[in-house]
Amino acid sequence: MRTGNRLFGLISLLAILASALAACGGAPSAQPIVQTVVVPQTVVVPQVVEKPVIVTPTPAPTPEVKEELAADQTLRFVARALSFRLDPAAEARFGRTVIAHIWMPLFLRDNKNNLQPWLATGYEVNADGTVYTVKIDPRAVWSDGTPVTAQEAKDYWTYGLDPKRCVECYLSLSGFDIIKGAKEIMDGAGTELTGVVVKDEKTLEFHLTGPDPIFIHRLALFNTGFAKMEDVNKGPNYAADGTARVNGPFMVKVWDIEKKQFEIVQNPKWWGDKKPTITRIVMQEATDENVSFVQWKNNEVDIAQWLTNIREPLRKENPEQFYLIPYATNFYFPLWISLEPMDDIHVRRALAFAVDWEAAVGAAWEGSRNDRVMTGILTPELPCYKPNNWPDWGYDPAKAKEELAKSRYGAADKLPKIRITTESQSPNYTRMAEIMAEQWKTNLGITNVEIKPGPIDAWGQEQDQVQVRRTSMGAILPDPLNFIEAHYNYHTSDGGGLKKDDKLDRLIAELKVMKRDDPQFCPKVQEAEAKLLSNYYMLPMVWEIYEFAVKPWVKNFNTNIDNNWYTLLDMYIVKH
Repeated sequence: MRTGNRLFGLISLLAILASALAACGGAPSAQPIVQTVVVPQTVVVPQVVEKPVIVTPTPAPTPEVKEELAADQTLRFVARALSFRLDPAAEARFGRTVIAHIWMPLFLRDNKNNLQPWLATGYEVNADGTVYTVKIDPRAVWSDGTPVTAQEAKDYWTYGLDPKRCVECYLSLSGFDIIKGAKEIMDGAGTELTGVVVKDEKTLEFHLTGPDPIFIHRLALFNTGFAKMEDVNKGPNYAADGTARVNGPFMVKVWDIEKKQFEIVQNPKWWGDKKPTITRIVMQEATDENVSFVQWKNNEVDIAQWLTNIREPLRKENPEQFYLIPYATNFYFPLWISLEPMDDIHVRRALAFAVDWEAAVGAAWEGSRNDRVMTGILTPELPCYKPNNWPDWGYDPAKAKEELAKSRYGAADKLPKIRITTESQSPNYTRMAEIMAEQWKTNLGITNVEIKPGPIDAWGQEQDQVQVRRTSMGAILPDPLNFIEAHYNYHTSDGGGLKKDDKLDRLIAELKVMKRDDPQFCPKVQEAEAKLLSNYYMLPMVWEIYEFAVKPWVKNFNTNIDNNWYTLLDMYIVKH
């Protein structure tokens, strides 16, 4: 995983993490998902995965409502950053809102994390949770009329896991590495995804390296849909355009990064029972949120997403227009432990104790995130959340001075220069960095601090020396362990030099195969969280809120943990 705005989604992918932002629907048929636990003879074996739930879909417009339908069923969406290219395995930005309706994953989640059939009709799982069998809907066809086959899925996932073929692709972060043969492909040591067995044209069998109680949820992620390999193989770095064949209710009309033109339309060969009312979706990229704010006020867009406090005045006027994405995410400042002085835990603890984080967040976010101050990794959206699960956490200037004195530097004037990057121009992050520096000066006497708003490259030749780098990490699977493990893996690799911990490794390994309803699961997750946080590898900010702002004439809108508009087949626009 990597830092930066481009990873707004990607970091979520790690999550797969459980995550990071009512009505339900969108399934192509009303068929229930079938879960079968395969057992010998009549022996009863406990199920190893959460049972999928089908929620009654939101009804399509009634005849009475149809009289109120707008003549133009074009949906206009503006967001901070759209996909740098359109390819399911490479999706890491806001293309995730609709990509599951272009190339369909096997299942789809609602905003309560219930699974619905999507490209698949159901699944079976064996007794020990290592073999999953999934049935693709027999009606499924591509937009050219050819059948969607199990072999095409296997071939695409093989491509999506190969870093040499699928450049900057994130399928490996979706937990597919637990499928036999996946790690070998990822490491360049193999070419066969041996753990995906094609039983027949519409049946896939997944053989895992070990039990994974949440594997079926991985098959509902937006980036696990698959494109047609005849399209992918046309050239390097596949990027879909208007010629792309799809298997969902919408297809690409234009996706031009250079011209900033993004449009999808109905797929005339859509094979599902429910036909969309929305005829097309025009997406706009607005890196300047002030521009999209004006567009919203002028009714030039129907759905918008903002990441800064620009949304707060609108919320005060029309709170009902904001739809929370049930997404767990942290916005924080990782400390690059591989660099001085952050390699000294006493310095890291001193910096943490010297800041009044509640007051700092209150000032930086102008009171809008007072109830979202980070006091741990897990967010209130996740199971097993425990507030203040951070050893020795709290504002304590006296303790901060003691810790600095214990460090090998001994005093503030002996510390090397501390460099901070906010990784964006957000005024919230900039103000937060300024407040940290002010309180370090007041409480510890540290004066040699420099802040540069924007990406790390704003530091030029000094960028390798930046010890404090704002980032975010989110979760797009509803599983707290994945979120903890993602933080751990990131910060012990690219995240700046945190050392691996044998005890934490063993604890995570134990938790990965534990049933999520085991009474010991949450206490052990909290133990792992506290163990990780005891390294003081980050300075906190907020458990951020992600939302979509939706105009009142857009009906039946809803979103899930993937940021996916899972009710898209039910949405329509009324006259306004």
